[in-house]
Amino acid sequence: MVGGTGVTVSVDWEDGVISLATCIDGSDYNVYVFNYTYEEVGNYTVSVSASNLANSVDAENQTVSVYAPIRYLYIYGNDSMLAPQDIGTWGLAAGPDQLPLENIFCVWNMGENYGDMTRYVEILNDSTPHEVTFSYGEADAGTQTISVSCSNPVSTQNLTTEVTVIWDNVILGELTCNSSSLWEYPITCQLTIVRFGTGACFEWDMGDGNPLVYYQDGYCASTIAAASPTYVQVDFIFRRPFQ
Repeated sequence: MVGGTGVTVSVDWEDGVISLATCIDGSDYNVYVFNYTYEEVGNYTVSVSASNLANSVDAENQTVSVYAPIRYLYIYGNDSMLAPQDIGTWGLAAGPDQLPLENIFCVWNMGENYGDMTRYVEILNDSTPHEVTFSYGEADAGTQTISVSCSNPVSTQNLTTEVTVIWDNVILGELTCNSSSLWEYPITCQLTIVRFGTGACFEWDMGDGNPLVYYQDGYCASTIAAASPTYVQVDFIFRRPFQ
């Protein structure tokens, strides 16, 4: 402010509050600083006027955008996927202390074989999460780290989670069984596994007309270590003479 004595400066923050500074001497060039904290997010037009007994002058208005800080988001979604047929879903939800967020940007990275994906999020609150979908391929088998960074002009939050990608492509090798066995004595068969997909099921037909034999409880094999060679083995007893 330049000029004037006995000046009152008024600042209207457009949220119902007006700040005043009185008895200002503006005979020299002066800068007056007003500090203010908004209680609600939104866009506000701040207007300033200065007046004394002689006249009144309005300063140029300024728009102020007030954002909620991004602090209390959490990530959720699939922790394992079968490639390539599964389509996974991951999302961000607001925690109990997170204020509603508007007009933020979230940058996702789905793993070491992929670049960043930027998503504009119009609103994110306790009832409206932000979600993305994605599917993996054979080259992604193993553990992939998913990361997401969300930001607005005043804050940023980074989150990560891990997903186990399984390429369900079972490749079987050699099958060997005892060449002969006595009636009611066990016969042992051993199957070499070249490549194993978690969740694969093995059915054994022993050739005697009886129901199929399943490997392990629940009819499906558990994870077998990648070390070579890897085997699936069954023991079977014939209950009647068989040629």
